[in-house]
Amino acid sequence: SARYSGCAGMAADSTAMTAVAASSTAMTAVAASATAMGKIAAVDAALSKLAASTTAMDALYARKKQMKGGSASKSGKFIILEISQSNAFNTSKYGYATLSDGSKPDWSSYLAKYAFFQKYPKYATYMLNDTDSDDYIYYFDIASP
Repeated sequence: SARYSGCAGMAADSTAMTAVAASSTAMTAVAASATAMGKIAAVDAALSKLAASTTAMDALYARKKQMKGGSASKSGKFIILEISQSNAFNTSKYGYATLSDGSKPDWSSYLAKYAFFQKYPKYATYMLNDTDSDDYIYYFDIASP
């Protein structure tokens, strides 16, 4: 539907951006290009607007998927919608998410519905669940809504 067409476009753009980010030559060219930097800023601005809209977040939540199970992990492009209350953050042995900018922010204070994405309006490229079997992460799969 038209409501999700923007997410499909983000997925296509983010696939290309992943390839660009992996190349130091390409990143040097991107950094020198006002046009390319403008597109990156546009994606970030779109994600920030999405995070600020309860209506948009509710629409994504209606199509949420769940990653559950001790130490479950997933790679791709995801918007993290909710992290279970007992899901512990620790990049060396518990759960974490890697965001599109490469950061792995502490989610300990952002476990409520929408809280993590609203605080860090970036898509996740990797998610690792805590080691407890009852922990979960609700997410919207950008590539496969």
